[in-house]
Amino acid sequence: MEKFLLNFNLLLLVIYLYKQVRHGLHIYQLENYYADRYAKWMRNHKDIVYEKKKLLLMGLATVLVIVSIFYSNYYFVIGTLVLEALVLLFLIIKKKRAQEKKPFVLTARMKRMYVTYIILIAIVFTLANLLNYKIVLACMNVAVAFGYVVAYLVSYINLPIEKRIRQGYINKAKEKLKEDKNLTVVGITGSYGKTSTKYIVNTILSQKYNTLKTPGNFNTTMGVVRTVNDYLSPMHQLFLCEMGAYYPGDIKEITDLVHPKYGILTAIGPQHLDTFKSLENVRKTKLELVDSLPDDGVAFVNWEDENIRNSKISKKTIKYGLTEEADYYATDIDITERGSSFNVVTPKNEKIAIKTRLLGNLNILNVVAGVAVADTLGLTADEIKVGAKYIRPVPHRLELKQNPNGSLTIDDAYNSNIRGATMALEVLKQFSGRKKILITPGIVELADKAAEINQEFGRKAAAAADFVILVGNTQTVPIYNGLREAKYPDGKIYMAKNLQDALSKMNSIMTKDSVVLFENDLPDNYL
Repeated sequence: MEKFLLNFNLLLLVIYLYKQVRHGLHIYQLENYYADRYAKWMRNHKDIVYEKKKLLLMGLATVLVIVSIFYSNYYFVIGTLVLEALVLLFLIIKKKRAQEKKPFVLTARMKRMYVTYIILIAIVFTLANLLNYKIVLACMNVAVAFGYVVAYLVSYINLPIEKRIRQGYINKAKEKLKEDKNLTVVGITGSYGKTSTKYIVNTILSQKYNTLKTPGNFNTTMGVVRTVNDYLSPMHQLFLCEMGAYYPGDIKEITDLVHPKYGILTAIGPQHLDTFKSLENVRKTKLELVDSLPDDGVAFVNWEDENIRNSKISKKTIKYGLTEEADYYATDIDITERGSSFNVVTPKNEKIAIKTRLLGNLNILNVVAGVAVADTLGLTADEIKVGAKYIRPVPHRLELKQNPNGSLTIDDAYNSNIRGATMALEVLKQFSGRKKILITPGIVELADKAAEINQEFGRKAAAAADFVILVGNTQTVPIYNGLREAKYPDGKIYMAKNLQDALSKMNSIMTKDSVVLFENDLPDNYL
């Protein structure tokens, strides 16, 4: 009977542990497999990681198992095992998987982690049946009580294997790039606007060249490596490589791999301050792209960005912007609900007329960057104009959508910086005669600047929206404070528990004349 209850309890322990480990590994994946960021998530979500009811019940079960080691009365032992089984059944039923906004992906890396997890469980079962099972059971109880830590342990155990596999893929990509003598690389980085600029530049340049761009937001080293290994062919003439960073040195690691000849620097701003710690570290990291360019290379820089203007740039630069201070700049700008039209003035004082479906000044700025790169790389004015007409909004970046009931949605769910958010609010303002609804969870990864920047966002939202739905009850408090500071009516603010709650509220107030701005959509690891 004891052996049966032992193995039954071990099975229940494994099931409950798996529920925690699976969630932990999902968060680890959302944190781009950075162990320190997963550790920070655990610190910020102690209510989940160290749930009081779980610790209390598993602590009680552990104490009873330890007591049974010294008090081996048959009925006490059986009673202890039965009680633990009931505790575990309760915890398993209670531990329901939350709806995932960004689904867990069973990648090859995750499969390897699962193998490690299964090996650890097999060791536990073996030891429990060969040694004093009560000691092993007590240890397993402790492990289950701290299941999210076990997920961290699994990732740590796999670290040497992952480093070796990672280097193998990098070496393969390096060899492939080395063999391609005719490929020219255009690197793109910045605190915001990277992906939109990449799509715009690629669309225009594809009128003359066979181009390859990193797909979606593949902007880490391994995202670039995967693009090279899986998609690059000898037919490609230009490779537009988006470069993202969480830590100093991240951009350099990518430039050492792809060796760009041209670089586009879209912005230097207070993004990912949780890992960069300071704006100066952000500046140095973004400039790693410019520093990597060869002597005959060119850096295209956003001259509207104050932090770029105040940076020392050693390589040849071409400035793009919205004023005459830039080498390429936009003039005669006309923005409507349906898109934008403007002229781009070149260094030769030639005007290239652009019409695009894109909204907002930042997108106009990104198009000017595209024109500057295309003109430098030999495209004609007609080729540039045609390319601009083919530009479509990047998914979830100021993407305007018509709803069946006549209302409009501005999907800016991927944006997560104050400048982009400010531009989105300006776009929202332009929809006169419509009820303007803002749905947002705020802006994250700002370290000690988070409250200040989100409060500023709240003040600006007060001047743009007729109704504000804040998603999440904690990180949105500064936005609420900013709204109230701007004398925004409390009755026009709704604090939603989650996105589903926010959508329910939206549906209750939305009419056919409404326009809804979705500004940022935080994944599960932030809420």
